[in-house]
Amino acid sequence: MRLISVTLCAVSAAAATLFPATAAMAGDAPGMVTVSPSVIAPGEVVDLRVHCDGRRVVGASEAFTAHVAFAASTEKGAMFGQARIRSDVPAKNYAVAVRCRGRMATGMLSVVQQRVGMPLPTPTAPVHAGGGATAALVAAQGGTETRNAVVGLVLAGTAALTVAARSIRRRRDVG
Repeated sequence: MRLISVTLCAVSAAAATLFPATAAMAGDAPGMVTVSPSVIAPGEVVDLRVHCDGRRVVGASEAFTAHVAFAASTEKGAMFGQARIRSDVPAKNYAVAVRCRGRMATGMLSVVQQRVGMPLPTPTAPVHAGGGATAALVAAQGGTETRNAVVGLVLAGTAALTVAARSIRRRRDVG
């Protein structure tokens, strides 16, 4: 029984010594760049994430419109950046390189002319926002401004006369 407990203690001590060292080594090297989505069409935006604790982290790819400056993420030790894919980039695989504290982290992304299973964004119906789509039609027909103004004035005048008549009638009934 004593031999088993000594063995367990030795294994636990060895594991405790090895795992923090592994985590420290992983923290020194940036490793891989995570690209999301990894398959994208020209003109769209990708999210980039890399594990690095550097202050100035910069990423680049032949497919990006510009270099990417990374910022600290909510995930401890991770840096986050966004990049727009050039609209004129040919469809193929591109390497993504991120420099962090003098070391390179790499990743891949695939540019396709149209993402598989994703139709191009096109409007299918007008927005239900109160008739904004009819503004051009009304303006082309000469508008309804005069007619609406006359109707509004008649309704406001009728309301004012009704209030005045009721006020006069109440004064007569009371006095």
